[in-house]
Amino acid sequence: MHSEKISVPLTDELFSEIKHLNENEQNRFFRHLVQRYIARKKKEHLRADLKEGYIEMAELNRSIAESFAYAEWEASHISESNRHAIQYNKEVNG
Repeated sequence: MHSEKISVPLTDELFSEIKHLNENEQNRFFRHLVQRYIARKKKEHLRADLKEGYIEMAELNRSIAESFAYAEWEASHISESNRHAIQYNKEVNG
């Protein structure tokens, strides 16, 4: 694994919080922080991309939903009618 060293300026207060760690522990600490930061940024970008996509598709999705509104109503109405017919048959035929 290839690695590079970087220099990160820290405030005295922040440095005093990590100076008790040995060099290896500090390296792992910063590596972990960077990995978490990158993962969080990737999530943020994904959320932003998804939001943008949903916004772009909103008008088309609304149009499609409106186009099928009658079909959904009809299916619901038929289903309800069938349920009543079954209930009626049970009551009549006992």
